[in-house]
Amino acid sequence: MDYKTIFIVDPVKYERIQLAKFLKQESFTVMSFVSLANAFGKRTPIQCDLLIYVLRKGQTDLKALERVKKKDRSLHFILMVQHTDEKVELEPYREMGFENIFIAANNEKVREIAYGYLAPDGLQSRPETPHPLPLP
Repeated sequence: MDYKTIFIVDPVKYERIQLAKFLKQESFTVMSFVSLANAFGKRTPIQCDLLIYVLRKGQTDLKALERVKKKDRSLHFILMVQHTDEKVELEPYREMGFENIFIAANNEKVREIAYGYLAPDGLQSRPETPHPLPLP
């Protein structure tokens, strides 16, 4: 498994950090941003493999996804919906060229989709090292 990078874009700092900790693995670099402009600005030289975009009423712009898609066509997206009453239709986005776009309603679903895409063969197991002091 290759080393992968995940970008999390969420305007709410606490929830952004909580999701980053929830997804953390040895083989992933998780970076969090307030907006898509920060994530794909000139000061971010790292390319991401997966973008998790948290939708919040009045704080996120779905039109910004179109500009990101024009820059990187191979990028995979997860749209995380915070409110269960909010509906997002994926068909218009798939018609615009978003082939790999998913919707998740909670952190567990985000982790399931992310691990399924980034590590389809499963995560690497950690090598077990013996305890430095012998146990009696």
